[in-house]
Amino acid sequence: MFLLLIMSLFISCSTAKEDLSAILFPVKKEKILNNIVYTEKKSILDENLTAYQVKDMNSFSFYGQYFANELKSNAATYAGKNYLELLGDSKDINGYKIHLYTRKESEKMEKLLLEKLGKPAFDTGNEVERNIIWEKSGKIFILNNGNAEIQGEKTKESDLICLNTNFTTLIINATQTTKYSEYLKFRIKNNKKVESYPYSLYDKEEN
Repeated sequence: MFLLLIMSLFISCSTAKEDLSAILFPVKKEKILNNIVYTEKKSILDENLTAYQVKDMNSFSFYGQYFANELKSNAATYAGKNYLELLGDSKDINGYKIHLYTRKESEKMEKLLLEKLGKPAFDTGNEVERNIIWEKSGKIFILNNGNAEIQGEKTKESDLICLNTNFTTLIINATQTTKYSEYLKFRIKNNKKVESYPYSLYDKEEN
């Protein structure tokens, strides 16, 4: 009986999945990508940032949920297959990107973030193309989603980027299509913190 208990605990520990929501940045690349199959390339956010694309998206959970899926069977990455990238350099990981092509997972992601992170700091509220941003515990979450047509399939496509808030230039690049980018520039220039100077206050002053 004791031996069975030990074996059960060993199996449980060895199969436990890393939860992205629990990661504190920076985290050592060797630690988080240990025994994970991945490819690497330059991130579209910044040429000095490396994107480590994980082969099996279900190697990681996000708030205990999994998001691997594809529009069609054997769909290629960047053309219908959901994917995960860890963002950093040769030593440290300071963020991640989850891209979803499937409507079911896109809707699940939006609902999950609103449930776990609460009221957003910024929300365009547009159902056709929505930009939602949260800043929580040293991280910024940037969710962009909207209706799309991919390979002849009508769907809802989503892109979630989570970054260490110390990476201000990257964050400004990632939010440049929204008014939040100007708010961040103003906050940095005037040495203001999100806790004492939220976007809502900036927006009120500007308008």
